[in-house]
Amino acid sequence: AVVSTQSTGGEEEAYFTQLPRWMQDGCGILTEACREAGLPVVEPYSGYFMLLDTTPLDLEFDTSKVPYDVQCSKHLMEHHKLATIPLTPFFGLNKELSEKYVRLCFAKSTATLEAGAEIIRGLRK
Repeated sequence: AVVSTQSTGGEEEAYFTQLPRWMQDGCGILTEACREAGLPVVEPYSGYFMLLDTTPLDLEFDTSKVPYDVQCSKHLMEHHKLATIPLTPFFGLNKELSEKYVRLCFAKSTATLEAGAEIIRGLRK
C-alpha cells in the first residue's frame, strides 16, 4: 500500500512521518480483532508483522513431519481465507518455541485489514 502525502497548513507531510501512524493504525485493527476473538498477540515495537498465538484455536495436527504452525497457516488459508506466515521456518534451533505462533502482516490497506479482522473475529470459539 502507498501512503500519500497530505497537505497540512500549506506544508506537505513527509512520508516518514505518516508511515508510523499508518502502521500503528493497521496493527491496532488486527490487535483489536484478535483480542475480541480471545487470541493473544505479541505487538511489535516496529516492523510490519505481529505474532498471533494460535493455542486457543484448539487445532490438532499430526506434527511428525510438518510443524504445527505450517499446518495451521495452511488451515487458516484454506478454511478461513486468512493469510498468515509460520515462524518455524525462521528458526534453526528451538522451533518448539514458535510452533503455536503465526505472523500477521499489517502493512495492508485499511479495507484488507478490516476484512481480515472480520475473519479473525469469526475464529472465536
